[in-house]
Amino acid sequence: MFGFQLEGAAWDKNSGKVEESIPKQQFSVVPLIHCTAKVIVEGKEEKGIYKCPVYMTTNRDKSYVFTAQLKTTHAP
Repeated sequence: MFGFQLEGAAWDKNSGKVEESIPKQQFSVVPLIHCTAKVIVEGKEEKGIYKCPVYMTTNRDKSYVFTAQLKTTHAP
């Protein structure tokens, strides 16, 4: 596998948001994402945002890269 994938969730191509996982489908491919740096304000909580940790490998051992902020309609 390669690219940006969600494990245990699904990517809705129409709305561009994270959704519930599809039964019997462990991974969901996410399309190309434009990443930009953002200043985080302490104490401010954004609604409808899932803070998704991004790893280089599925092993997750010492491969953490950054936290992606993905839109969702569900509670994070």
